[in-house]
Amino acid sequence: MNIKTLIALVIFIQLPIVALSQSKSTVNTNAAKIILKQKSGQDQLHYVDSTYGYSVRVPKWWDIKETPSANFFGGTFPEIDKSESALLIKAFEKEKFKTFQNFENWVVAGYRSGDTPRWSNEHMFLFKKDLQEFKNIGKAYKVQLKTNDTFYNSCYIIVETAKSFLWIDLTSTRETYDANFKKLKELMPQFKIL
Repeated sequence: MNIKTLIALVIFIQLPIVALSQSKSTVNTNAAKIILKQKSGQDQLHYVDSTYGYSVRVPKWWDIKETPSANFFGGTFPEIDKSESALLIKAFEKEKFKTFQNFENWVVAGYRSGDTPRWSNEHMFLFKKDLQEFKNIGKAYKVQLKTNDTFYNSCYIIVETAKSFLWIDLTSTRETYDANFKKLKELMPQFKIL
């Protein structure tokens, strides 16, 4: 499988997640504005999602894409070795999970090696490890997943705002994860809970 196709698949195959998270419009008009501004060459844009209670600075190198849900915001990082990594911020209404722990378990904490997550029949958990880098934002994990015959690494940051639960998801190939994780560490100080 072409690695660009894999990353695009990771971004857009999220249909079960979309169904679970979505109860509002399917158009993210704020994201559309960011995309237009990026195309015009503007840099260091400010994305605010008042519905779900967060904001983030968007550097030029984070290429924002249209997503299948207004609950999702994100795009791809610059290509490394013919591979584009994806960073998505996925917002979920609190009523769907009741507690932060329920949400964290659904995303990552409730799985062991070999488990298929409830959010996708296409993935298998191979490995997870707690990360300390983002504890001022939320709970963070490094996760290794397998889909078909392809392995990739992800960083999941689980966040609670006053209005929602967020799943910040960086997905990379195993070979490009370290370089993309450095970019994530550069970006996340600009992430704010409203």
